[in-house]
Amino acid sequence: MELSLVLFFIGFAILIYSARLLVRGAASIATILNITPWVIGVVIVGIGTSIPELSISISAALAGNNIGLGTIIGSNTFNLLFILGLAALFSPLYIKEEWYEDIFINIVAVIIGVLVIFLPLLGDRTFFGLTRAEGALLFGFFILWLFLMFRRKGIRDDGIDYQILASFTSVIFIIVGLAGVFLGGEWVVSGAETLALLFSVPPAIIGLTVVAVGTSLPELTVSLVALLQKKNSIAVGNIIGSNIFDFLGILGITALIKPLMVLEKVGIDALTTLAATIIIAILIFAVGKRGMLSRAEGVILILSYIAYLVFIFLNM
Repeated sequence: MELSLVLFFIGFAILIYSARLLVRGAASIATILNITPWVIGVVIVGIGTSIPELSISISAALAGNNIGLGTIIGSNTFNLLFILGLAALFSPLYIKEEWYEDIFINIVAVIIGVLVIFLPLLGDRTFFGLTRAEGALLFGFFILWLFLMFRRKGIRDDGIDYQILASFTSVIFIIVGLAGVFLGGEWVVSGAETLALLFSVPPAIIGLTVVAVGTSLPELTVSLVALLQKKNSIAVGNIIGSNIFDFLGILGITALIKPLMVLEKVGIDALTTLAATIIIAILIFAVGKRGMLSRAEGVILILSYIAYLVFIFLNM
């Protein structure tokens, strides 16, 4: 048991560091290929910071537990309520008009993900969870989103200078980063199972809380660093890209590898994530100044996340 817990924390460290290597390598390759900075920020960085969730989801699915699904849902809720709330508290977030479409896509992605979780849309209708056919549907939507993102025109440069590494170095970073996140993911899943046994709680609860927060550290770091550099677009875009990838890409890929059974408690948390997504949209477009998250609204989001954690632990 002690070894599993040690590997749990070491695995987290490997995950975070490897994800940084992967993002640096991917961003460098994208810059060399003349992909726009905006697409690098939303797609490359947004997806890159969610690689730990992908690794853990695949490892958990193969191990036959709900840690991975809980991690995806918990990570999205943490991203939306705590990270965006903290970012707005740090400095009011002004949302550019070109982000409106992606905020809408984020809402649609979560709605589709929640519908697939709750309803037997495709495949075995007696299976409560995500079938391979439903995974293919989600992954298909993700590929469509990527296609549209790379074709989108008229997006202004976000002003961020991405470090260009040598092509060989970039490829090495990507390879080492991928190897690291998958190794770290296996150790985190193993350690999370040990924690669940130690505290006599369902593995999904560990996924929704401890693992979800831990795997969201890359998004938190990227967003706060971007705010310090006064790059609001990358701070928000990183969260949007990460959430879309989580609900379409990660759920789709994982279900394609192995159908995901959904526990009732996790289903309730999926609805919480959907509610958080809608609340963000309301605060941005219908409350206060349009296109802005104020400090007061940031406090509301953070308090909402704390209330959510209290709800989880009271209903274990």
